[in-house]
Amino acid sequence: MPLTTELGEALTLKSGSANQLAYLGRLWHAYVWLEPDTAAATGARTRIADAINGQLATAKIKITRGFQAYDPVVRRGRPKRYVALAATLAAGTDGGAGQATAIIEWIKGTRELSALSEPAQEFAVITHFAELGRGYSSQLDALYKRLVGIAGAGSAVEAAASWADLATKWSPVLTYKEDSGTDYVPEKDDDSSMSSD
Repeated sequence: MPLTTELGEALTLKSGSANQLAYLGRLWHAYVWLEPDTAAATGARTRIADAINGQLATAKIKITRGFQAYDPVVRRGRPKRYVALAATLAAGTDGGAGQATAIIEWIKGTRELSALSEPAQEFAVITHFAELGRGYSSQLDALYKRLVGIAGAGSAVEAAASWADLATKWSPVLTYKEDSGTDYVPEKDDDSSMSSD
């Protein structure tokens, strides 16, 4: 199916919903990762960013490219790291349990994106668009389970600790530098064992 058709389908979904953002994130991953960095203004990255930015305009959130051309970045002012977002979401007297509940309601479609706090809006767009754009579709179930755990935490301390754990241990939280630091680098001697006799 051509990108124009798929974008049209995405824009028929409820504006700013988890389903719409996830659909657009999957489109980003499917089309932008294959596109050269030199793609013209009519390229997939620009078209998808324009489509989602139109949906997020009232939230004052903007999608741009990151350090890597294929890496989507979520901005409301300066981009935020998971650790900072989690600390803000956990700052309430309930340790962020209410924030997790609100995000769960948004995921289920019973709450509008605009009804979330600004940090929760950013978190929702990052996790449901940008991380899917980076190829982490399989991590949405793990995220949902973590949010359910935070929402049902027995205390504010437990909820806040669970936010901190999510911000450091959920797979997609790795930055490019952290992720590339785990890449295998062969030792010089590894080449000799592969040479033919």
